Order: sequence, then C-alpha cells, then structure tokens
Amino acid sequence: MRPGAAARGAVLLCSVLLAGLLATHPESAAERHTAHAQRDTLRAAPVAAARQAANPARAGGGCPRGSFPAGKRPSSDERWYPPVKGYKLTARFASSGERWSHRHTGQDFAVKSGTPVRSVGAGTVVRSSCGGSFGNQIVVRHANGFYTQYAHLSLLQVRKGRRVAPGQQIGLSGNSGNTTGPHLHFEVRRTPNPESATNPVAWLRHRGVSL
Repeated sequence: MRPGAAARGAVLLCSVLLAGLLATHPESAAERHTAHAQRDTLRAAPVAAARQAANPARAGGGCPRGSFPAGKRPSSDERWYPPVKGYKLTARFASSGERWSHRHTGQDFAVKSGTPVRSVGAGTVVRSSCGGSFGNQIVVRHANGFYTQYAHLSLLQVRKGRRVAPGQQIGLSGNSGNTTGPHLHFEVRRTPNPESATNPVAWLRHRGVSL
C-alpha cells in the first residue's frame, strides 16, 4: 500500500471512531461546564441560607425586615394600647445621666429580645429605618397629630407608608443602636423631630392606658 493511502486510511478510521464516541456521549464541553456550575450552586445554597439566617441585615444589604404580621387590620378608631407586654419600666422620660447627651426623651420598657412590639394606636408609618443611636426604629404618625417612636428593635415588620391598626404588631424588640441591654425605647412627639418629645406615660394615661 502506498504511504499516502495508508495515511488517508488512518484519518478515516479516526473519524469513524470519533463519530461513534460522540454518538455514545453527546454531551458537549459547554454542557459539561453548565452541569458543573449547577452542581456547585446546589452545594453552596445551604451555606448561603445559613449565613442569611444568622445575619439578615448584612445578607440583605439593609435593615433586618420581616413579613407584615397577620392579625388586626388598619382602622381609624381611637383605641390605645401599651407598646409591649410583660415589661418592666426602666429609664424614664427626662432622666439624666452619662448615657444621654441631654435628657432622656422617651420611656424605656425592659423586655427580652424578640418581644412583639405594637403600635399604640391607629396611624401611618412615616419611618422604618436602621442605624444611628436609635438602631432599628419605626415612627408612626397618628390622626391626632402626634408621632410615636419604637427604637432599638431587632426586626422591622412594616415599611414607610403602611397603615397600622391599634395594637397591631410592627416589629420585635432588641438591642440595636446605643443600648446597655435589650429593651424598647418608646417616644411620643408633637412633631417628627425628637426635640418635640413629651412624657409618653402621661400621654398614654390621658388615653386610658396605665403603665
């Protein structure tokens, strides 16, 4: 056999063998790459989920938020409630000390972290944010022109613009911001500004709520 014919025969044999191999294993390099990527994603998913559960604020790139709690729907009645249950009153309005640059502008309720926090009355959420000395906080505007603030929360369950009912859960107490332990910092203001704060215990008492 001539050398040229032998070479052509070898090439033809290799082509036949390659075609048979592709017919038996049709997966392309791109397909193999996709399969490997999907496998790596599945392996990484539980790790990502665990990290998000451990630090929801960092994983979400913002404030720790939860779903809008079920229960009472928004109404416009004039019922009023304490902001938390099972509390102990600690730092009172107008207290002074090293912890505050001026005087204490609210009433502190000592409760365990994760205690449900309720809107004391019907209103509209005008602030739901995190950061600063108040940590995670919610501010509600009420129909009578007053504002109530709920600070140092561990979880925000309502967003700005949400209508809330009297006694409706809006978040969970915590230890965020400038604190010395888990508690709810509750304020009543005449305007959105902290400088307009008034005594929240007397304000709630005037509305039939004794603390």
